[in-house]
Amino acid sequence: MDVRDVLNAAIDDECAAYELYASTAGRAGNPAVRSLLLALADEERGHRELLESLDADRIQAFTPEARQDLKVADQLSEKAIREDSDLQDVMIYAMHKEQEAREFYARMSLALPDAELSGLFHKLSVMENTHKARLEELYEEVFLREN
Repeated sequence: MDVRDVLNAAIDDECAAYELYASTAGRAGNPAVRSLLLALADEERGHRELLESLDADRIQAFTPEARQDLKVADQLSEKAIREDSDLQDVMIYAMHKEQEAREFYARMSLALPDAELSGLFHKLSVMENTHKARLEELYEEVFLREN
C-alpha cells in the first residue's frame, strides 16, 4: 500500500457517498431534504476533487481544518436514508457516515508503521471530523435550538 492507494480508496469512498446522496436527492419528495442531500453530494464531490489534487508535495502541505467533535451523533440512532426520509433522519445518517469515515482513518493512522501513510490517514481523519462537526452544528441549530 502506498500513498496513491490510500488516496484512491478515500476517493472511492467520497464517490460512493456522492452517489448515495445525489441518487436519494433525485427521489426525495421533501424539498428541504432534497436541498440538503444535494448540498451533501456537492460537498462529497469537493472532497473527491481535493483528494484527487493531492500529490506528494501537496500531501505534506495539506493541513485540514480541525474542529471539535460535538458528539451530537453519538446520542442519535442512525436509520438508512430513503426517498421518504425527513430532514432530521438525513442529517443523522450523514453525521454517522462522517463519524464512520473518521474512525476508519483514525484506526488506519494508528495501525500503519509507515510515517507518511500514517500521517495521511491522520489528516483524512481530521478532515472527516470537520465534516461531521459542521453537520452537528447545523443539526443543533435546526433541531436542538432553544426557542
